[in-house]
Amino acid sequence: MGPSEARFALFVRLMWEMRAVPATTVMVFPHNAEPVLFVPCRAGHREPVLAVRRRGCWRLVWRGVELEADRLELVARRIATEAAA
Repeated sequence: MGPSEARFALFVRLMWEMRAVPATTVMVFPHNAEPVLFVPCRAGHREPVLAVRRRGCWRLVWRGVELEADRLELVARRIATEAAA
């Protein structure tokens, strides 16, 4: 699986976990760029969640903090809690 497909699959898995929390997510597919996942926040704006590859592992970036992509349930809870605050 290439990087674009892996990023998309990671976002889909995170969206599934966010649904269980429950929290809303929106994925945007720019024409000439990688997809970006957004989380609507209580203040009314959307904040991005980015997926980056570091040292051979996927990481999710939320509000400038890198989170371990292999713990998606915990990542989903953290993002949902912070977005609702």
